[in-house]
Amino acid sequence: MTQPSENALVKRILAGNREACAELIGQYHAPIYRLLVHLCRDAHLAEDLAQESFLAAWAKIGSFNAASSLNTWLHTIAYRKFVDNHRRQERAVAAHSDTPLEQVQSNTPNPYDSAMFNDQSRRLYQALDGLAPAERDAVILHYLQDLSYEEMAAVLGQPSGTIKWRTHQALENLRSILTGKRNSLEP
Repeated sequence: MTQPSENALVKRILAGNREACAELIGQYHAPIYRLLVHLCRDAHLAEDLAQESFLAAWAKIGSFNAASSLNTWLHTIAYRKFVDNHRRQERAVAAHSDTPLEQVQSNTPNPYDSAMFNDQSRRLYQALDGLAPAERDAVILHYLQDLSYEEMAAVLGQPSGTIKWRTHQALENLRSILTGKRNSLEP
């Protein structure tokens, strides 16, 4: 979507045009949902977070200033919803158990795992799990969501140089994990 058409869409949404809202969801739901599935590995949670992301976008649509694209703006909202949810889960686990969140998640059956039918995909996702969270997020945003370094910098709130470096490090570490030169349990 071009910048002028994004601005026109935002104006139509602000004017209360329901078709414009449906157009925004139709255009951006799939990439936002895909990002959240990659990040949380739970289709149901990803759908919940996608809905929360679009609700937050409606509430904040007046603050969209076209400094970035709608795509980047929505990815930022969705990524923050994921981070907030992850923090809530960590606090809940810490409050109710002495068991670390990583152990709880790894012992819980996951619908996303059952959807991965391909051994190469399974190996890739296991290797991604072996990366530090910041590295994993960089790989997901760049290679699975096809965001540019500048868009990633906006989503993650970090300089693009840092994002480029982190993505490079993540690829090196991913390569090491996949070739067996690094223990996949190391961060």
